[in-house]
Amino acid sequence: MSTTGLPAPATAGERPEPGERDRYRAYVLFALAVVGFMCAVDKVVITMFVEPIKKEFGLSDTQIGLMTGIAFAVMHGVASVPLARWADRGNRKWIIGGSFTVWTLMTAASGAAANFWHLLAARIGVGIGEAGCVPATHSMIGDYYPRHLRPRALGAHSAGTFLGMLGGMLGGGILVQTVGWRAGFFWLGLAGLVLAAIFHFTVREPVRVDAIAQPTAGTRLLDQLGDLRAYALLMVAFSTTSLAGSSVTVWLPSYYERAFALPPIHIGLGLGLCIGVATAIGSTIGGAVAVRHARHSRSWSSGYAAWATVLVMPFYLGSFHAPSALLSFVLLFAAYAVAGSILGPVFSTLQDLVSPGARATALAMVALAGVLVGQGLGPLLVGAISDALRVKG
Repeated sequence: MSTTGLPAPATAGERPEPGERDRYRAYVLFALAVVGFMCAVDKVVITMFVEPIKKEFGLSDTQIGLMTGIAFAVMHGVASVPLARWADRGNRKWIIGGSFTVWTLMTAASGAAANFWHLLAARIGVGIGEAGCVPATHSMIGDYYPRHLRPRALGAHSAGTFLGMLGGMLGGGILVQTVGWRAGFFWLGLAGLVLAAIFHFTVREPVRVDAIAQPTAGTRLLDQLGDLRAYALLMVAFSTTSLAGSSVTVWLPSYYERAFALPPIHIGLGLGLCIGVATAIGSTIGGAVAVRHARHSRSWSSGYAAWATVLVMPFYLGSFHAPSALLSFVLLFAAYAVAGSILGPVFSTLQDLVSPGARATALAMVALAGVLVGQGLGPLLVGAISDALRVKG
């Protein structure tokens, strides 16, 4: 694919004009947001396919929780740290593009599953492929954008990722009612391969600007993580909030079908607007606000995230006690808008804490805690509790 019309990125021996540099890095941010969009689509679309898969294979809620939760999460988490360490030292563009190709192939393979174990293996493959995406992306953004602009850039990337939730849920609802879950997986895989090729031919690896300007504190990883107490607390906060969110997010389509008897397209639209659009709006606003306040304070972002996490809970809990689907969706929209506003500030705070040479690894380790505790245990716990209550009832 031709890259004519795209300004070339800076290399070690070039000094592009400011306008040219800004246009190119804006394009790269857009391209990375598209990769994040597809990452989210391929991750969450299975939640819209849960009911027909459950009926075809005769699965229990515990098996569904295993497939969408801990099996996917463990392999994703295990693969993310070495891939992130590679991203801190190697070519991030190749890591992101290769990961994109792998997980889209595994998404397509999900549609050919003959039984639960085949589908489980394919979803584990998706998890391994997606493990290389986010840490390398954040590291790349950290080199394209200076510190005071990172909250907005990271917020914009997060917005693209959560719009992928809308794409996955709304698109998944349409696909399952039109072509079925098997063909749905296949077409998503094909689309991903086309986008992976476009990414490969139009995005280039940036110079590690901060690593040149600020040599690392040491060669050991622990030396590069900065204030270990602050880093550990951020990891605990991230994993516990992930547990609260992921415990229910995977089961939201099933909840709305069982509680309000809504068809898949309506569920996909409602949840896509709540999880995708609301989080994207919150992420964009939170990143812009953080650019204004965090410029003069490195602690502002973390303090804001703590207060937003408290504020979100009444909206989140209220959505499950609402007497109607409409009111439930309205409260859920508010909850995800507030929750989304912390993404840019939190990820920017993480980059402030650690050495430039450990950005990807630091993010991967935090994400690993969030994946294992939140995405791993959360859906499985809810599925097991649901099965236990059904037996008692």
